[in-house]
Amino acid sequence: ARNMGCAREPSPPCRRRRRPHRLPRRRLRAHPMFLALGACSQPGLKACGAGFDHFPFCNHSLPLDQRVWDLVSRIDDSVKPNLLTARGHRMHTGGRQALPKLGVPSYYWGSNCLHSSMFANCTTDGRCSQSFPSNTAWAATFDRRLMRQMAAVVGRETRAGWNLGSWLDDGLNGAGLDCWGPVLNMNRDPRWGRNGEGGAEDPYLMGQLGTAWTRGLQQGDPEIAREAASQYTLVAVTLKHFDANSLEDSDGFTRHTVDVNVSRQLLTDYYWPAFRAPIREAGALGVMCSYNAVNGLPACASPVMKAAREAWGFQGYVTSDTDSVADVWRAHRYKRTAEEASCVALREGGTDVDSGNTYYHSLLSGVRSGRCSISDVDRALFNTFRVRFKLGLFDPKAGNPYWQLGEADIGTAASRALNRHAAAASLVLLQNPTSRRDGGPILPLAPGKRIAVLGPHANATRALIQVDTGKVCASGGFECVTSPLAALADRNPDAGTAYAEGCDVILMGRQGFSAALAAAEAAEVVVLGLGGTSCGSWGAGRWGKRGNAPRHLHCRPANGTNGMQWAEGEAHDRTSIDLPGEQHALAAAVLALNKPTVLFLLNGGMVSVAEELRHAINPPAVVEAFYPGAEGGEALADALFGRTNRWGKMPYSVYTADWAKTNSMLDHDVQHGLGRTYRYYRGSVPLLTPFGHGLSYTTFELAIGEPRGGWTLSTASATALHVSVVLTNVGPREGDEVVQAYFAPLSLAAPGVPNHPIKALWGFERVSDLGSGESATVTFSLGARDLQLSDLNGDLVLAPGKYNVTFENGAGAVAARTVTLTGERVVAEPFPQPAAPAPQARRAPAASGATSGTSAQRRE
Repeated sequence: ARNMGCAREPSPPCRRRRRPHRLPRRRLRAHPMFLALGACSQPGLKACGAGFDHFPFCNHSLPLDQRVWDLVSRIDDSVKPNLLTARGHRMHTGGRQALPKLGVPSYYWGSNCLHSSMFANCTTDGRCSQSFPSNTAWAATFDRRLMRQMAAVVGRETRAGWNLGSWLDDGLNGAGLDCWGPVLNMNRDPRWGRNGEGGAEDPYLMGQLGTAWTRGLQQGDPEIAREAASQYTLVAVTLKHFDANSLEDSDGFTRHTVDVNVSRQLLTDYYWPAFRAPIREAGALGVMCSYNAVNGLPACASPVMKAAREAWGFQGYVTSDTDSVADVWRAHRYKRTAEEASCVALREGGTDVDSGNTYYHSLLSGVRSGRCSISDVDRALFNTFRVRFKLGLFDPKAGNPYWQLGEADIGTAASRALNRHAAAASLVLLQNPTSRRDGGPILPLAPGKRIAVLGPHANATRALIQVDTGKVCASGGFECVTSPLAALADRNPDAGTAYAEGCDVILMGRQGFSAALAAAEAAEVVVLGLGGTSCGSWGAGRWGKRGNAPRHLHCRPANGTNGMQWAEGEAHDRTSIDLPGEQHALAAAVLALNKPTVLFLLNGGMVSVAEELRHAINPPAVVEAFYPGAEGGEALADALFGRTNRWGKMPYSVYTADWAKTNSMLDHDVQHGLGRTYRYYRGSVPLLTPFGHGLSYTTFELAIGEPRGGWTLSTASATALHVSVVLTNVGPREGDEVVQAYFAPLSLAAPGVPNHPIKALWGFERVSDLGSGESATVTFSLGARDLQLSDLNGDLVLAPGKYNVTFENGAGAVAARTVTLTGERVVAEPFPQPAAPAPQARRAPAASGATSGTSAQRRE
């Protein structure tokens, strides 16, 4: 630890870890982390320890920026690229990211936090970090407060693990307080392999939930006093992947090679808002640029993307995706060499950190050749170190409440209850028809009836959880996760609960049908668990090379195209959006028995169940569960038996299976042709399930209270209308409901706004636990800016005219008014313009070991 420039703090005894299988033993012994830890994880380290606190950058009474620049000025040029390399611990180059003479320990950039702390471990008594519902599921909650609470738990458990040191999965993966996530890319095509990591098809919804997630990760939960009062950042969010990233391997292109061609109008209207909101409204401290190019410019080297972030007031750091800086020259051929790519990414694209080798090997060569300057490098160092300072890693621990987090804050009963609540709020009741047996709705189920739980997802555990998760069970497996089958049986103790898989998720074969149909014949009610499968980074390539993907991912080999068209994951897009494999056939055989049937779906991107939804004789009740997380089985059983009545709303539209045959995955223009998403879709074939749809066990009505009379706004005024919407539960039981606010241009004054959305979400509020016969008033603030549109130039404009404003619940209740926007056309926000590049300094960096600007003994 002394070699890292910081004192080793006392830590409890721990067993020596087994060496990771990735590395030979001789390299582990040389690794600085293992030198410091004795091959055992240790608590997170801070700078400015004893013997180093005399440096001005350690003086926490000085202004933050002054302290950061003081540290940057003391760093030797030769080691600067080391500090701008993410996941450097994996590269095993001898402690290159520590500054021993300055007392600054090494730091790891790149801990994923999508719906959990990806590399989290468990406490000594077996409590593990929460694995919440996937991003698609949490988008379905339409609940900002819940988003912030979940993110705060992820942040708190991440910080607690950092303090303890025991959270690392193998001593090398994920030791930083920068959380790479959430994924805010739009669900613009259902085939995208990472839709399960993303979320909604609506940019406003994604922006609002991204803002709430950012606040939770960075600021914690305002209802917890120590977090509300803290001046420090809990963990630093890193929004990804900026931007227009929604293709993995389709139509001859990959995420590394595709050049997304979209208009400036679509950038500001559709692709950018999800990132703009958390940067502008929540002060997001990190952004990840994506592999792809946009309009000829690689995202990590794009001055347009940089200008957009700066226009939104971004004051954080930017990291590449896994060496997407190398893609600048190797894949996109935008530049000829790694040196040129390094400099254009750093200087023009504003990419501070390279998650790869390119900066490490080539950045200083680029500086020596004059393609960029050391001042460009120093600005990137400033951006990265400023985040570490805001995390409190250069200040005394006594003043930072986050250093007090520990084992007691991991896997708590409260966080587990929150997880189950979130799962319940994310489930979407798509339909609940009348049972032909007893004349009432199929759901909720009545205890005491014989149930057959069938299908490839009936007994799911790992399949409930989206990829990129930390340890869920102390063993490293998933035996602590309750499957839907086990949870349903637990809630139905007085009657038999039978189980049969019936068929595989994606592979063909009906050998299990007979057992499944026999179980269904003997039951009074059937529950079918169907859906898709996600293998995350274990995509198509690895399946082919390994023959079998790892068991803990429940992936199975697929020969040729037998199954691959249905598999979704990182690096692999689907080609079919239909229900995979033999599942349609299994469902048809079960429904033909004319038993009351419930169908629940596990999937990331949509799957088409048109045949089941539209079954002529025995339509089932259908629940979309997405990937509901570690508590998903319990939450699903509670919902099916009517113990909860929370329910979410669809975060994306569901098309029929034929849609994929006539729409190119390469077409990122969501306005093109018949249009995509509810905002632009103009097809004659109705959507199978529309965005925002979702039912309940009770019935709600909506009415507009105030203001009465005509509604008028002005483009020249910031005055807003305060609209009160009365939500009344006129049904038989308590429940949650989501009030969604939309606008639709009716007639716009010349010159109008061509290609504007047909309809767009501008507000939403979730009302919880509204009793039968009770009413709640939801207040919306409607200003001219809520009606802004993007014009052909990409400017956000206030266009005078008439707009239809509706308040809906996605279940048939609608209240509407017309609002007139008066005044002149106003450009509310012009399209960001890249700044002219400053003259490049030609000073070459000093040779290794030499210095420039300050004395050698003060630099590292």
